[in-house]
Amino acid sequence: MKFNRLVVFGGSGGLGKPLSDKLLGDYEIVALSSKDVDVTDFNQVKTFFENNNQDIVINLSGYNHNTILHKYDGDDVEIKKQIQVNIEGNLNILANCLPSMREKKYGRIILTSSVLSSKPAFGTAVYSGCKAFIDNLIKTCTVENISKGITCNSLQLGYMDGGLTYKVPEPFRTNIKNNIPLKRWGKISEIENAVRYLIKTEYVSGCSLKINGGIDL
Repeated sequence: MKFNRLVVFGGSGGLGKPLSDKLLGDYEIVALSSKDVDVTDFNQVKTFFENNNQDIVINLSGYNHNTILHKYDGDDVEIKKQIQVNIEGNLNILANCLPSMREKKYGRIILTSSVLSSKPAFGTAVYSGCKAFIDNLIKTCTVENISKGITCNSLQLGYMDGGLTYKVPEPFRTNIKNNIPLKRWGKISEIENAVRYLIKTEYVSGCSLKINGGIDL
């Protein structure tokens, strides 16, 4: 049986769109924006998977807003949104894609983490914490599902040529690039290579694959 139905949440973004385009020749791609399916809405995610039996799930959706911890007042909308998108969104996806994957004994799940999970920066406490949650979530997902032919990994992305990288203001962006040993942003093709490897390699699961140009070594 050929398992080639692939959905990309965050598939209209600066990383998701070009990645979806690169995978299109080998997989039946459904690229979703937040307008198509809001990952923070459990029922929307559930309805999608009830109507779309997917073999491979990639979640590139994410949200970041820098926040300094000592200024948190308990009612920060931006912090709540980060938790909803980065934590609840991934939980909603896993809860709703796993049942059909377990039934057919096949599944590939790839979530998106960040270099900030292991190398946090000033003002990124909530975002970094959310990404560290994802890096541990994939381990538990693996323990519970690997015997059913389902792998779950994360891409611990560094500063890529697209997406959130270009929301970092200058001159901080130049300083970041200078601190990357390769002195350049990561390429979409390098994410593509990692995705293809994780799809094809069942023996790799519960892994946070670093794609960062050596910045956190």
